[in-house]
Amino acid sequence: MSFAANTHPPRRERSTTVVDRAVQYGVVKKIAFHWVIFFVCNSVALLLWLRLFEHPDLTWQHSFEDCVRRFMPFFLISLALIPAFVLDTLKLTNRFAGPIMRLRTEITNAAEGRPVTKLSFRTNDFWRDVADSFNRMAQRTGLLADENGQSTDIESSSSTTQV
Repeated sequence: MSFAANTHPPRRERSTTVVDRAVQYGVVKKIAFHWVIFFVCNSVALLLWLRLFEHPDLTWQHSFEDCVRRFMPFFLISLALIPAFVLDTLKLTNRFAGPIMRLRTEITNAAEGRPVTKLSFRTNDFWRDVADSFNRMAQRTGLLADENGQSTDIESSSSTTQV
């Protein structure tokens, strides 16, 4: 593990929550699906508990009505928490989707022969060591751009001076 990741200056917070729709919405959909299954299973368990152990003499319809009446605060609070869970999930996924989007951009630049810019991920992002490795690789191969956006490639700069 590289400790050089701590040498990067802190970057400002992202202005957008969603940077990679396919990845981030895929994670949100999966979590929402699991939450719905959890909610349905808990509701059925509560209904079964009431029907089998508390009021076995009631009809299923009356047991259902009693369940809704007694546990409505639980149902409403659970539903009200969905937006907070979705937003928190998007913020969490942004911590890995954002760095990968930046890395993907710089890899595309390198593949197309353009100079790449030095990567520095935000303090709370995942995979900061990947940025360090990429920067070392780009520096070593001469693809890293200097402050003026020019490639620091030694071979290309020496070939332009030959007549």
